[in-house]
Amino acid sequence: MKYKTFILRLEDRSGHLLEVSRIISSHNANITRLSYNKVVDQHTVFVEVYADEKDIRELSDELQEKNYLLKHESEEIDVLITLQIIDIPGTVTNILEVFEKYNVNISYVNTQENNTSYQYCKIGLYVANSELIQKVLDEISTFCEITSINYDTQDKIIDNTVFYHNFAQEMTKKLSLTQKETNIFLNNSNKILQILEDKNENYFKTFNYIRKFASFTVDYKNENFNPRISHKTIGDNTRIYLIEPPCGGNTYILESESELLFVDSGFACYSDEMKKIFHELFPDFDNMKKQIVLTHADMDHAGISDIFDDIYVSENTFINFKREHEGKKNFREENPLHEPYIRLDEIISKYKPPELMKLRIIGNKTNDREFEKIGNFKFGELSFEIYESNGGHLKGEIVLVEKERKIIFTGDIFVNVNGFTHEQYDFNLLAPYLMGSVNSDSSKASACRKIILSKCKDYLLCPGHGGWISNAGS
Repeated sequence: MKYKTFILRLEDRSGHLLEVSRIISSHNANITRLSYNKVVDQHTVFVEVYADEKDIRELSDELQEKNYLLKHESEEIDVLITLQIIDIPGTVTNILEVFEKYNVNISYVNTQENNTSYQYCKIGLYVANSELIQKVLDEISTFCEITSINYDTQDKIIDNTVFYHNFAQEMTKKLSLTQKETNIFLNNSNKILQILEDKNENYFKTFNYIRKFASFTVDYKNENFNPRISHKTIGDNTRIYLIEPPCGGNTYILESESELLFVDSGFACYSDEMKKIFHELFPDFDNMKKQIVLTHADMDHAGISDIFDDIYVSENTFINFKREHEGKKNFREENPLHEPYIRLDEIISKYKPPELMKLRIIGNKTNDREFEKIGNFKFGELSFEIYESNGGHLKGEIVLVEKERKIIFTGDIFVNVNGFTHEQYDFNLLAPYLMGSVNSDSSKASACRKIILSKCKDYLLCPGHGGWISNAGS
């Protein structure tokens, strides 16, 4: 399969475009872009199609025979770019030097001051091929923001850099990104595309999923943040609250004698919305003693940490956060299939790792078994045993088990898919597609999940995503 752009001569009569469309369909070609402006040129239409190479060749031959084809098999590209230029001496010179370096012809320039610290400069370029414009745009973007790109490609639908820049600018506006964040976003979107192209996934679907990921987190902010909230009374003096946001992991809050214990804390981008809920649930929230146990280091479980003085983690989770502070790859990023998604996740969710001085290590795992007890944790009338898993979902993940009252907090080792809200279901389709799998090792994760379901019959399962559920066993 490949993409092809045809420039066609359109007769000024009713139904001719429909006739062309039927010809294209007869060759099993899908129209992916159509551009026509009668004011500019009443006889010219640009049509991009996606089809097998054989079908494209036959379509091209028929269009040529009917004398509909105006231009054929050209690599030359016309590009109109808009640059946001800092209004200081030498900036335009730097841009022109890039054009000279790559022997790019300028067909149009329009720039003027606008009483701000910058000016917008529109530049038309005429280049020999898509690879050349890619190099030009890459180099310019290192010192100048590219705000828009309009282009015409003749032999393939897109030049990757052109498409990525347009896509990244869309994300820049939606997510309020800096130029540095935009460049990182663009680079890692490209990496995801390359990974999924090896699985024969097309770029439309890939970028649509990334776009959905960004849109979900933004669209559910402020007044649109509508988590499902439920609670249970455990024992004589303990109440457990469950907050399920539309995007990201569950947050559990245990209340006992004016003290609070959190288990996980959701995405950082919902910090303001979540804190508002905390204050609604607990009017004296600011004066209450608060501590948190993190089941694992994923950003949708460890995003809100600034309100805690004590953050309890496994030793491996501590190492993960320490790596992040040092600018090194965390455990997720060691997997090349997961790394680009995690980099996007960090930008989209506004993630910052917890302060190292606040971390309290519960214990460390010393063997390769599915679970090993690494410590105990007491809160009010509840006594938890802490077990670290084999790292099937993520290295360092733990579960909290209260055997007397039969409660287990599973993190993402167990996820209650059947208990998802509609929003959670839609959001949780994205990560498995963009990462290949949300698990570091799916077979290990499955083994741990089976142990939990078999060993914890009649327990209240508190999963990482989805509503809590009683495990009746089988």
